[in-house]
Formats: sequence, structure tokens, C-alpha cells
Amino acid sequence: MKIYPKTNSKLQGFDGLKKCIAEYKGIEIQMLEWDDIDYIDEVLKNLINEIPDIEEVTIHPPIKDGEFNIEVLTHRKYDVEVKRIQKLVNISSEYNIKVNMLYHTRWNYVMWKDGGLIDELENLLKYLQNTNVIILLENWYSMNDKENCAIMQVVKEIDNKHLKLCIDTCHLKCQANIFNMEFNSFLNNYLKKEDCEKYVYQIHFAATLDNDGYINKKTHGRRHINVEDLKNEYEILEKLGIEDKIIVTEISEDDYTTRVDQIEEINMLESIVPKGTVLFGTAE
Repeated sequence: MKIYPKTNSKLQGFDGLKKCIAEYKGIEIQMLEWDDIDYIDEVLKNLINEIPDIEEVTIHPPIKDGEFNIEVLTHRKYDVEVKRIQKLVNISSEYNIKVNMLYHTRWNYVMWKDGGLIDELENLLKYLQNTNVIILLENWYSMNDKENCAIMQVVKEIDNKHLKLCIDTCHLKCQANIFNMEFNSFLNNYLKKEDCEKYVYQIHFAATLDNDGYINKKTHGRRHINVEDLKNEYEILEKLGIEDKIIVTEISEDDYTTRVDQIEEINMLESIVPKGTVLFGTAE
């Protein structure tokens, strides 16, 4: 099993996560600012100063009411997004690390196709050929589709090794709750194991409390209550054939300066899957 902790661009709670980051050599960073492209470079320099042998970083854009979703960024400021992608390629080469750029989207497949976003993404991907940078699309919980995962349809159609999926287990649970569907019935329709095995690269792993996750925000993306609860969630990964992918512990905290809940989540994950028993996922 390969676990990447998550922190933000201020590296809040970093001391408590250092041991895990040093062991697995990867991390996801939630960006708190975005306008200055060079800010990414500054954040990564601080990170590398703390963990010199880090090998992989996932960059998560700010979350501000969809303002930084890929459809907004590419339609409104495509040239800026090209520069950001080029910046990540330069950073990857300079520091000899793998860089993953993660985007949310609220568009369904028809909107992607008819709105020209598939073409725009294919053009962005041209800048990533022969690099160590990939783009990740994350499933969002407010998507109005019960039968098919829109971003899976997009990634399958484009079928480029520099484009993969990040599956958020909390978002899957939220969708089932929104549709008032029994979770396994929803999942059986929404994602197919053979697709997940090929196209999923990374997991956002967290609990959804009280059959909610979208009304009361304190129920979204929380630490699992106990090991048994975590085991039940881990079975989702096994069912989809993605337990060998990178697991990012994306945990909402009451105190981000300590990350105590994320540390406990990591400890529980490591307690149920002995180290070395699961192959590490790759982007190939």
C-alpha cells in the first residue's frame, strides 16, 4: 500500500505527517492561492527543503465555488492554464519529481463533448508528452448522473497515459445519499471494475458520516470512526480493483495545525493492510 498524506500550501500540520511522507515519498498539496503561477514553485521548494528525497506531488487547486474547475479555467483563461501546465513540466524536470495536476469538474459528458472541453483537454495533454506530469480528473459529488461516471467517459474517450482519474470515496457516498440509493446499487451502475483498473491512478480516502456528506459539511471527508468502519470503506477499493493505487488521506479536520485525524486515519489504514502486500499503482 502507498499512502500520500495531504496538507496545504502553508504546510500546516506538516510535522505530524513527515514520517509518512518520508516513507512513501509522496504528498498531495491543497493550494490556498492560485493567481501567481510562480507560487507553486515556492511551495514545492519549501516542501523539498523539508523532504529532499520526495518523489511525487499532486497539486490540488483552491476550492472556491467551482471557480477553479477545469471547465472554468480552460474556457476563461486557457493561455494561463497552458502556462501553468508548462510550469509544472519545468518543476518536474528541475526537481526530478513526478507532478500530478488535479482538477474538479461539474460538467457531465454531454457538456464536455458539446462544449469543446474534450478538445481543449486534448490540446493541454500535448504539452505533457514525454514528461513526468499527468492530469487527474476527480469525481465530484454534485454531478447529476446516476448511471455513468462522466469523467470516466471522458478519460476513456481521450485514452492518454497522461490523463487519469482520482476517485474520491466520500464523493461516491455523497452521490448515493443525494440520490437516496443503496450504495452498492449506485456503485454497480456508476463505475466498472475493468475501467477503474485501467484509468484510476489515485484515491481520495475519507469517511462520509450520518448518511450525509453534503448538507452538514462537518460530515464530509472525515476520519473513519474506527478500524471496522475503515475496513468497510476499503472494501470499495477492492470491489473496484483499485486497492493497489495511491491512497491520499483527504481528511477534514477541526484543527489543521495538528492533522491529528489524518494521522489516525493513516495509522488505521496501515493496521489493516500490512506494508509491502499491495503493489504500487503506476500511470502507465
